[in-house]
Amino acid sequence: MIAKVLPGILSIIIALLPSVEAAPEFEYGQRPPFSIFDPTGVLSYDQAKEISDPLTSYFKNEGIDVIVVVLTDLGEAPPEHVASRFAAAWCGSPIHCVVLHVPGRDDSPWIIPAGKLVERINPDQITRAVSDARRHAISEPKDPDKIRTAATESADMLRYWMANAINQSEKTKTERAKIRLEQEAKSREWKIATLMAAASCIPLLGVVWLLVVFFRNRRPVYFPDHEWQPRLGAPHAGGNRAISGPGSANH
Repeated sequence: MIAKVLPGILSIIIALLPSVEAAPEFEYGQRPPFSIFDPTGVLSYDQAKEISDPLTSYFKNEGIDVIVVVLTDLGEAPPEHVASRFAAAWCGSPIHCVVLHVPGRDDSPWIIPAGKLVERINPDQITRAVSDARRHAISEPKDPDKIRTAATESADMLRYWMANAINQSEKTKTERAKIRLEQEAKSREWKIATLMAAASCIPLLGVVWLLVVFFRNRRPVYFPDHEWQPRLGAPHAGGNRAISGPGSANH
């Protein structure tokens, strides 16, 4: 009985649950295995593999991700906007770059680096590096050479920034360790100086104590004043001429 009713109950529960819309999929699908998206076949298989193999190695060993996107047209969209969409959909590394190329355009390819590490770099340095890499790539006569130059120089650029960041981090750690050692050394020196100062005061205190004892012994000694009281309440003491001895009672 339960087996017959259970499917109906589940269907009702599912129907009552609020519908959840699935996240829209990226219009260009999943990331290609070669890190190169070239639907029109501008690159041959061998050319794509030649460009992709170093990029795959950098991504696997160093966490540096460079993807190449070849499109026939960008429409009215700015290259930076198109590249950012590919980066958001396909790049998961904190330092990455999209090489975007449109065959036939004189200002192509475009190189758009991004990621958390890139955000910490001076924008002027990024602009100079990207401009140099693009100039070298644009000067190549053929599309495969343009793409290869842009991808190679993009990877070298990111690797250079990554190495600088690592070196800077190590330098900062070394400087902090050096400062800590200097502070510890100064603290030890201060403690030693304090102990030496305290030790040097001990003989001085001993000399002062001896001087105090010496001068105290040289002072004159006085007997304490005696307080005289009248005997038996009399105004004066009697028997000042009394003689104590045998036969003193006859006098």
